[in-house]
Amino acid sequence: MEKKDVPGLLANELLPKIHGFCRLKLGSDDEAEDLAQDICVEVLRSVYKGTEIVNLPAFVWKVSNRQYYNWLRKKKRRSGTVSIDAAEFWLSAEDDVEEKIILEEQIALLRRELAHLTQMWREATVLYYFDGLSVDEISKKLGRSQGTVKWWLHQAREELRKGLNIMREYGEKSYRPGRLTMSCQGNPGADGEPMRCSERRIAQNVLLAAYRKSLSIEELCAELGVSAPYIEDEVDYLTQNELMKKDPKGRFRTDFVILSDHDAYEECRQTRQTLFPAFYERVITWLDGKQGILSTPRFNRPGWAWERLLWVYIHAAVQSCVERFKRAHNIRVDFSKMPYRPNGGRWIALGFDNSKGERDEPEEDWMAYDGPVHKGGGFFAEGFFHSWSGTSSTPFFSIPTEVFALSTDLLEGRKRLDCLTEEDKYLFSLAVENKLWLRQGERSDFALNFYFIDFAADTELAGIFKEFYPTLEPLISEAWNGIRKRHEAGIPSDLQWQMGNLLSNGLNSLVPMCLYDAYHEGRLSEPDDNNRTWLSLFVTGGER
Repeated sequence: MEKKDVPGLLANELLPKIHGFCRLKLGSDDEAEDLAQDICVEVLRSVYKGTEIVNLPAFVWKVSNRQYYNWLRKKKRRSGTVSIDAAEFWLSAEDDVEEKIILEEQIALLRRELAHLTQMWREATVLYYFDGLSVDEISKKLGRSQGTVKWWLHQAREELRKGLNIMREYGEKSYRPGRLTMSCQGNPGADGEPMRCSERRIAQNVLLAAYRKSLSIEELCAELGVSAPYIEDEVDYLTQNELMKKDPKGRFRTDFVILSDHDAYEECRQTRQTLFPAFYERVITWLDGKQGILSTPRFNRPGWAWERLLWVYIHAAVQSCVERFKRAHNIRVDFSKMPYRPNGGRWIALGFDNSKGERDEPEEDWMAYDGPVHKGGGFFAEGFFHSWSGTSSTPFFSIPTEVFALSTDLLEGRKRLDCLTEEDKYLFSLAVENKLWLRQGERSDFALNFYFIDFAADTELAGIFKEFYPTLEPLISEAWNGIRKRHEAGIPSDLQWQMGNLLSNGLNSLVPMCLYDAYHEGRLSEPDDNNRTWLSLFVTGGER
């Protein structure tokens, strides 16, 4: 190594590691700065004295330890007390302080490096050096040949030797862990996969760290600052549940698309700036033109006013066109093509990186929505829930599916309210409690409080919306092209086959944007305590 290169390498690459080492050992920023300066001076002095340096990082590591021990001796002479890992030890004259500290440091380093060995190397090393087993005994215990065990021990010694001579650098997630939330399209697994798989912070950060490139267990350990046994356990679980995959070199990669919450927010902003108010004007003009037919009893079973019906029709018309666009352009992986999962589920996972925390800018009102969300089982229920009208999807998910199924049976005439079983009476009481049905005065009559049409009417309505599709298709296409171009290059190439399942969610925001504009234009009825939860709920008697 040329002498002239050392100052630049020291300042640009090694100084942050040196300071991190000093901060870890001493705790105090002021003392860490002083020790870091002493280390740098000693390294430069050695270089200009002619010391041969083959591996500068390893040399800096040795100098750093030597300067640290010198600092301890100086502190002992000053006070007679030395701090090790925040514990204070009183030193007597006969104590060999330096030897004790060096021994403790080496044991700690050895433990650190053992924690980063791969599983079989680590197990063989512990059994041989700590448990005192022979190679033959280890061979029998692990079910591998003696030659393999000897190879593992040899490789482990080499890795330990290398590890003890470097300043190991942990990744950002070791001190600033990210946060990942999960959703999916399709049918979740029996235990709630894939959402349940990522509940733990270690699992979340493993998935985030290995998203853009494959990482080995050792690299994941360094990135998270977590020992290999814990990382191995998480990676094995995530791989078994197909949220990660293992490549031929034994490295691991996250196997689904992840976007940041900030990106999702920006998508909605870009879509609104690009398409509105033109998109809204086309929607409301077309629906007004269909008011005559859409207000008839065939499509307006509860007998609502047009202002109340628009809460549903804006949702149903726009979402119908968005879904038709996705199918026509093969944007999303269709359910029939989604892979079956080991636990019986069939889904495409969706990941949202919340590592940056709350956005600096406040969320605009039209962004505050949840949808579309679905339920099925002999019926189809789809809802959009918008917090600016005082609603959330929590009641929708908390109500058992059987409540919607019973309501559908009553509306289709398959069951009668005066002939319910005890179980059905309980389910209907839940429907009343959650205001899906409203009691009429003192009588035992009940009024429907959500939008419902039978299967035949739903088929006819879909045909009406199909006529509307050419009007909206160019604008939906414009929105989709913008979304795709902004993200396509940043999504790993092997995941692009499923990127539409996540990216196309940005098109769903067209619904609450239209609802928001219609509401503030005075086109929609005022929400009240009885109806606000189910304003945009659409239910039909047949599964789509």
